[in-house]
Amino acid sequence: MIMALKPCVRQLGGVAQVWRCVSRSIAHQTYRITAGNTCHDINDAQKAAGPTSARLPRLRHTIPESYEKVEVSTAEWSYVERLLPLKSIPKPTGNPGEVMPSGWVVPSAKPGDYPYFVPRSANHMLPVYLLHKPILSKHVTSVKHVQGDIFALSEELREHLTQLLPSRKIINMRVHEPHQMIQIKGQFVTELKEFLLKKGF
Repeated sequence: MIMALKPCVRQLGGVAQVWRCVSRSIAHQTYRITAGNTCHDINDAQKAAGPTSARLPRLRHTIPESYEKVEVSTAEWSYVERLLPLKSIPKPTGNPGEVMPSGWVVPSAKPGDYPYFVPRSANHMLPVYLLHKPILSKHVTSVKHVQGDIFALSEELREHLTQLLPSRKIINMRVHEPHQMIQIKGQFVTELKEFLLKKGF
């Protein structure tokens, strides 16, 4: 059994002193420890042999002739299509204004029914979002993708919130016409969705 003495390092003034410890069975092998790095001095026989990877035989892969011919089959493509993700979300089936078992309501309003129009998002949901800013302890409710007269919609939303919250005298609202967005300070996601659903959006 090979038993080697553990190298010892003593640091004096930031300089690592080297202590050489000779093994009982490997007297020609020396361990040097300098600044935390261990260096191994191997004998001349190992140096002459070269690295281990050079002594290993090289593997050569050959492709059988039967694999060179590939047959293209489209009979099973229908099974592959079922595993592929959909390119777009399918349109839900239902009558305008119908309430689905999940609670989702089919939109019934069309462009031209009102001076403004609020289309559904790509997921067929109302574009009403809530933004929370924890640093400022602030909540902002946004209605996005508003088409047409966005200022008329903002006034109707202000009247709707004033009727629901009579104790709140001031409703901070910002109309961003280039971005087709209305921002309201506070949490009014449920109130705004109810208003838009009554309008048929």
